[in-house]
Amino acid sequence: MPSPRHPLGDHSLPYTVHTELDSDDEVSLDTDTITDGDNITASPSSRGLHKSRPPTFNLNLRHTVDLRAITYNGTVDENLVCPICRCPFVDPVLTDCDHVFCRPCIDDALSESQLCPIDRLPLSSDAVSRAPKMIFNQLDALKAKCPCCGVVLARSMLESHLEKYCLEAVVRCPGAECVKLVKRKISGEDCLHYPMVCPDCKETHDEIDMEAHRENSCNERLKACEHCSAEILRCKEEQHEGECPDVVQPCKWAEYGCQDEAKRKDLPLHADECSYKAMGQMAETLKKEIRSLRSEVRTMNETHHLQERRIKFLEGGQRASDRPLDMMDLSLANLPESTGADALESGHEYLLSLLEAQQGRLSQLSAEVSDFQAKSTMMLFNETLPIKNELAELRSTQQVTCMHVRWLMRFRMQENQRRFGGGPGATSNGGSDGGSSSDLSMGRRLSDSLTRDIITKL
Repeated sequence: MPSPRHPLGDHSLPYTVHTELDSDDEVSLDTDTITDGDNITASPSSRGLHKSRPPTFNLNLRHTVDLRAITYNGTVDENLVCPICRCPFVDPVLTDCDHVFCRPCIDDALSESQLCPIDRLPLSSDAVSRAPKMIFNQLDALKAKCPCCGVVLARSMLESHLEKYCLEAVVRCPGAECVKLVKRKISGEDCLHYPMVCPDCKETHDEIDMEAHRENSCNERLKACEHCSAEILRCKEEQHEGECPDVVQPCKWAEYGCQDEAKRKDLPLHADECSYKAMGQMAETLKKEIRSLRSEVRTMNETHHLQERRIKFLEGGQRASDRPLDMMDLSLANLPESTGADALESGHEYLLSLLEAQQGRLSQLSAEVSDFQAKSTMMLFNETLPIKNELAELRSTQQVTCMHVRWLMRFRMQENQRRFGGGPGATSNGGSDGGSSSDLSMGRRLSDSLTRDIITKL
C-alpha cells in the first residue's frame, strides 16, 4: 500500500493526500509526478481512458492537514498557542504543573530533559494527560483558510472540506482504469489523460495538460494581434479580440438603424453624437418597462396557479367527505360577519370562507381545551392539598403513639423486674442463679405478651 505523500510532489504544502484505494481498485503507483502543478500522475500498467467509472464509485481521497502550516484568519488567542512551537495547539495535553503543550512538542522536550519547559520543575511522561474538552472546542472553532482554495472555515472542518467539497483539491481520475489524480473541479468530465497534438507547436501532450502547455511552455504560444500588433497568446486570441481597442465594431445604436462603424476605442465618441441616440435611449426605457411588466405578469400567473391548486385541493377534500356539504355544520350563519352571503360571489369564495371559519373554530377549541386543562390542574391541586395535610397529621399521631407504647413497655418491664427479682432466694448459689434466670425468663414472657396485647388494641 503506498504511503501518504504530498500532492504535486511538493512537501512544503500544509496537507497530505492518502492515495490508498479500495480492495477492488488496487493499482501500483510510482513516485513520478508531472511538472505542470495541476495533478499527480502515476505510470499505469494499462489505460482505459475511453471508459468511465461507475456513478457510485467514490473519487474522494483522504487528506491529512498539517495544522501547524495552515494560515489562520485573524489573530489567535495567546492562551491557545503552544509555548514551544508557538503555533495553535495540536493534540493538546495538560501537565501536573497546569501547563498545556502540544503532545509532539512535550514528548520531544521530555526526551531531552525530564523538566517542565516553563517552570523547570521535574516532569515525567506519566504526569502528562489529555487537555480538557473546552480547549479542544476552542481550537476546533478557530477560523483557518483552506490551503487549496483559500475559503475560510472552522479548523475542525478542513480535512472534510478537502476530502469532499474543495474544488481545487485532488481526487481520483474518473477514468475506469486511470490511476492519475485530478482536481475536483474537472472530475465531472471524462478522463482527460490521453495524448493530443498541440495545434501551435505540433508536440504531443495529455489533454489535461494542454492548456498549461499552450500558456507557459509552448514555443509557438505567442503571436502578434492583427489589429493592434500586440503580442498575445494564441490560445487567448478570442479573448483578446473581445478587448482589443482597435477592433472595428458597429455603433451602439445599430439595431435602431445606425450604419456607422468605428474602432472600439472611438465608439464612445460616436455614440454621444449619433443621430439615433434619442430614439435608442427611448427604446431602452421601453424595453425596461416591458421587462418589468412581464415580470409582474409572471408573478400574477404564479399566484393565480397557486390559488387554482388550492381551490382544487378544497374541492377534492369536499368530495372525499363522508357527509354532504348541506349536513355539515358550516352554514353561513356561523361564518364571520365580513364573509356574508353578499360577499360570496362564487363557489370558490364560499369554500374559502368555510375553510377560514373552520380554522377559527379550531383556534377557539384549542383555547377552550387549554382553559379546561388549567382548571382541571387547579381542581386536582385543591383536592389533593387537604389529603396531604391529613396524611401529615396521621404520621405525627402515629409517631406520638409509638413513643407512648415504647414508654409503657419500658415501664412495665421495669416493674416486672422489681416484682419477680426480689423474692426469697435458694440456699445455694446454684439454686439462686436458677431462680433468678427463671424469674427473668418469666418476666420476659410477660413483657412480650403485654407488648402483643397493646399492639393488638392499637
